[in-house]
Amino acid sequence: MESVSAAAHKAGEFANGQLNSFLSSVEDLTNALKDIESPEIARVRAKVKLALVAAKSAVSDTASQIRSQAEQVGRRTDTFVRDNPWQVIGVAAVVGLAVGILASRRP
Repeated sequence: MESVSAAAHKAGEFANGQLNSFLSSVEDLTNALKDIESPEIARVRAKVKLALVAAKSAVSDTASQIRSQAEQVGRRTDTFVRDNPWQVIGVAAVVGLAVGILASRRP
């Protein structure tokens, strides 16, 4: 279960880091435009800043939800494997046999 949680956590951190990097770049762009004295650019910059705040909040909420769901799936999987070890072994054997047969075929 811990390996599933760890993988989910790493994937969430990566995705969150990528989105935060993008949002940071957009924020840098809006800050670079603050010296331009144009009402149109000021209006667009204000809209972008509002959108950035909303996007950062959404990213945080989504990452939290994904992490929670991944941990829940990990717990369910762990419970199923502990409750049905022979079924899991049987399914793994059948899948391994099928992969072996497919891999050994020559085109």
